[in-house]
Amino acid sequence: MAAALIGIWSLDHNDNYEAFLKACGMGSMKRGFVTKLGGSITVAKLSDTKYEFTVVNGPKSKTRQVGFGEEFEEDGVDGGKIKGSWKEEGGKLVGNFKNDKGNDFTFTREVVGGQLVQTMNAGGVVAKRFYNKK
Repeated sequence: MAAALIGIWSLDHNDNYEAFLKACGMGSMKRGFVTKLGGSITVAKLSDTKYEFTVVNGPKSKTRQVGFGEEFEEDGVDGGKIKGSWKEEGGKLVGNFKNDKGNDFTFTREVVGGQLVQTMNAGGVVAKRFYNKK
């Protein structure tokens, strides 16, 4: 993984995030609240093949240790479950997931112009979240 991704990143702004959350099945009241929350991502290297990610959105925090190519399950934004895995592709982290309804989701994390950019795709609805390094 590109060393540039390691560190603590604070959310700067979102593009098309509410539409993405809607495509994921999140209700309108919750979307209105979630899109206003601040957040951060912390990336730490544990070994050559394992990393730890801590994602904070408002008061909610989730820490996950990820081995590239290892499938795992977690809660999706719609309250259901998603399964998938992360891999490294040319300095980017790419996650491919499927929810319990059979819908596909793709997440990409990369550093662009000094910012961590997370691109998310749910059924062709693409959103981006931009983070600044602390």
